[in-house]
Amino acid sequence: MKKDIEANFTIENAKSIAGALNKYIKTSDNPVIDLSVVKKIDLSGIQLLIAAHKTGEKLGKPVYFTGNITKNIYDLLNDNGFSLVHLESDEKLFTVRRSSREF
Repeated sequence: MKKDIEANFTIENAKSIAGALNKYIKTSDNPVIDLSVVKKIDLSGIQLLIAAHKTGEKLGKPVYFTGNITKNIYDLLNDNGFSLVHLESDEKLFTVRRSSREF
């Protein structure tokens, strides 16, 4: 089951997004977060992506992302030292990594 998130993945929505992501990750067997609807992201949003990944790790559940992201979002991730790494087994799923290493 995929989880859609808010269009503005920013500091203004960070608290509600964090709560929704934590609940979703805890209750899902295979958490996949759909970033297709995200139109705006800031560094707080990127931190939430990393936090989602870390929450999944703590629970023993890999958290993956899916969806077509805008060029602006891709550029912001890239400009801040992050990259999208697609799974070999499923090109639609990816993780967000920092400095070419798992966080």
